[in-house]
Amino acid sequence: MKKIMFSGLPADVSESGLRQALARFGPVGEIAIVRDGDPQQPIAIVEMRITDQAAFDLTTRITDIWHDGRRINAWVLLH
Repeated sequence: MKKIMFSGLPADVSESGLRQALARFGPVGEIAIVRDGDPQQPIAIVEMRITDQAAFDLTTRITDIWHDGRRINAWVLLH
């Protein structure tokens, strides 16, 4: 199980929207959307049942992509 953190998400991001968008990369487990601090700039921590290589590929593909005027970034969390 890999934990991946996403930033640059729109304020109205939803668990179901993230789950749908990430399903093509592999099975999605728990999703936590953190809106503490600035609710206009939430982050999401997503658990995915993917290999180390798949996690690297996912973060490489998603990092620095512009979506709805926002730059999305993704990192694999070590714990």
